[in-house]
Amino acid sequence: MNKLLIILFIGLSVISGRAQDGLIELKGTIKIEVDGLSCPFCAYGLEKNLKKLEGVETIKIDVENAFVLLTIAEGKSVDEATIRENIKDAGFTPRAITKDNDG
Repeated sequence: MNKLLIILFIGLSVISGRAQDGLIELKGTIKIEVDGLSCPFCAYGLEKNLKKLEGVETIKIDVENAFVLLTIAEGKSVDEATIRENIKDAGFTPRAITKDNDG
């Protein structure tokens, strides 16, 4: 019984540490608010960078409302830190990342 509790505690510590490091695995359709989107050319540059992410199935960019919808392929996941870094590399500032319940 004690071994089970120790394993459970270690597992929860790892999960909580990953969340603190921004290594949250994202699945399904997610919405990312992005600062700096002002024109279709900006959207194209961001889309080009996001296409490099393994597991991303679709990308929809709403320039007017400054957000991106990413659909992660079934059985795949992408960590939050990788998405944020990829957006920064494209020259934009990622803000809130949330699960999109409409997607």
